[in-house]
Amino acid sequence: MPTRQIGWNVSEVAFAAMYLLVAVQALVLAYGFTRRYLTWRRGRPYGPIDQVGERLRQALAVAFVHRRLIRPGYVYAGLMHLFIFWGFVVLFIGTLIVLLEADIARPYFGFSFYQGAFYVVYKLVINLFGLLFLIGLLMAVYRRYLQKLPKFRRSLSDDAIVLGILLFLGLTGFLLEALRLSATRDEAAPIHWVAYPLSLALNGVDPSILAGAHAVTWWSHMLANTALLVYVPVSKLAHIVTGPTNVFLRATDARAALPLIKNIEEQEHFGVAKLDDFNWKQLVNFDACMRCGRCLDFCPTFNTGKPLKPRQLIVEVGAYMNRRAGLFAGPAGPRISEAGVRGSELTSPDEPSLAQVALAADLIGDVVSEDELWDCTTCRACMEQCPVRIEHVPLIVEMRRNLVLEQSRFPQELVLLFNNLERNGNPYSFPASSRADWAAAAGVQELSAVADPSELEVIYWVGCMSSFDARNQRVATALAKILTAAGVKFAILGKEESCSGDPARRAGNEYLYQILAQTNIERLNQYQPKRVVASCPHCFNTLKNEYPQLGGTFEVVHHSQLIQELIDSGRLRVAPEAVRDGRMAYHDPCYLGRYNQVYDAPREVMNRVEGGFVELPRCRDRGFCCGAGGARAFMEEKRGTRISHNRLNEAIGTEASGVAVACPFCVTMFEDGVRALNVEERFAVRDIAEIVADGL
Repeated sequence: MPTRQIGWNVSEVAFAAMYLLVAVQALVLAYGFTRRYLTWRRGRPYGPIDQVGERLRQALAVAFVHRRLIRPGYVYAGLMHLFIFWGFVVLFIGTLIVLLEADIARPYFGFSFYQGAFYVVYKLVINLFGLLFLIGLLMAVYRRYLQKLPKFRRSLSDDAIVLGILLFLGLTGFLLEALRLSATRDEAAPIHWVAYPLSLALNGVDPSILAGAHAVTWWSHMLANTALLVYVPVSKLAHIVTGPTNVFLRATDARAALPLIKNIEEQEHFGVAKLDDFNWKQLVNFDACMRCGRCLDFCPTFNTGKPLKPRQLIVEVGAYMNRRAGLFAGPAGPRISEAGVRGSELTSPDEPSLAQVALAADLIGDVVSEDELWDCTTCRACMEQCPVRIEHVPLIVEMRRNLVLEQSRFPQELVLLFNNLERNGNPYSFPASSRADWAAAAGVQELSAVADPSELEVIYWVGCMSSFDARNQRVATALAKILTAAGVKFAILGKEESCSGDPARRAGNEYLYQILAQTNIERLNQYQPKRVVASCPHCFNTLKNEYPQLGGTFEVVHHSQLIQELIDSGRLRVAPEAVRDGRMAYHDPCYLGRYNQVYDAPREVMNRVEGGFVELPRCRDRGFCCGAGGARAFMEEKRGTRISHNRLNEAIGTEASGVAVACPFCVTMFEDGVRALNVEERFAVRDIAEIVADGL
């Protein structure tokens, strides 16, 4: 009957030492993660935590099924991680089975299950998952060190230590089995199908030498396993615990809405200037990073050579947090890695320790630079791709809030933006009274002139861009033409409309945002609209997802959704001869796509009116930002290359005749881009409303 002697060639002293090492491992793991938990709890209160069942389901799906790891474009990386994870888990379970047989089943119950059919299946499975474990590790070595992807820093520290120990464990595990099989001439050796070929190669070696090599390998394996588990709490491997924890604690409304500062008039402190200003859930974000670099793949700042790299920001703040807590950590920011902190005086000797430096460092300035904070377009590409749901954008905006509201430190261009928003209710220097000038020529009614507003199907929220920018006024006129052709009764707020507040809020001026938002909510409530349609995704997102935080709940649709509805219902008809050749590319606006999951409506409109469209390589949830979000449209792009040029070059490379968009900011950024790239004569930029209006 196939079986084997448990503890062959291992003395009782060695077994006792093994259990002592297990105790050390457990204590170190418990200590390390307890220290992390206590560090998190220094943050402000967070909660209550709702939807516990759904949160737990998603956390388990990420941990055990790798649901957010194995995605289109990441099959190699996902399988690599799956092989390593499940290989380690199954090998660990296999070790527990052996200990269960040796320490419980035989001595206490007098029976053995570690034989016969069970033993055969057990060995076949263990060899399979051990092999997958090694394959996954070799895939990781290739990906990290040989593939030379720009997003990976080929450091010889953490990655090399982790991969080195894991490879050593996998190889010595098979070597132990091969040495035993060869020394004992085990008749059941073939069922150990991975270790068996190696055992055949060792058959000519003296059994006593094999036994000695086995003993040395056994101790090496045990010590390496101890080193790994002791290293887990202070290494990137901590994400095994912190990653699923972060998924469980995620902010369920973080997709579309920033956190609200409640009772803002009564607050004495705004945003985040130090670690304790974050809530404790936000601090978990900084410990959850897997260092996989997926947040960089579609990040507009990383891909255009700007200081902000979402992964580095999270890792460096996390290291800073751990150093302050007395935990070992990796790089802690570009300035903390050096022996001194800019603008800080240390009382220590000539070369202070990194722990002393961290204690003297400022979060904003020494760990995270202001350039990093202001480079963010809030496009949410990092959050969409992160396997463990790190919420980069809210963290960055919290630090912007402190710079704006408490320290009055922000780019000079924002001074004009904030002043214009306060005085004129728009980001420009145009008087509020001229907001509806475009509408008079287009024959569009203002709500104040409508006898019975309750008869209106929709209120068209025009937005600042389409109200004041001459190029985007053509988009507003086109949408008005569409609504009129479909027989939709509509009107605009006109002079009663003010900026939605999106640029102020994303720039960190929460106080100004709330003033603008409350004014707009009062006016909308006055008219009780059945629906609100917005042609600007930023206004659409703000009205739909953020105004409810202040009591303004309205049914809001984007103009692409409404146009699709009108076409599908037959109210809007496109002339058959107007259908074109489908050579326009379509660009996903960040605040329409990633923030609100509106991907299909504009594409369906393009199919119906253009006869198709060109899908860009980076599209849908992997779409690339135009560079305007996060109030960046009102700031100069001084660092790296232009984000809009990066996107336009991609679109031009597809040999499309132009790019169709569904956002006035995208129109402006791309119009500027085609002029700078000298392709305006052969490459058009058009909003889908303009395309549809031309085809009526």
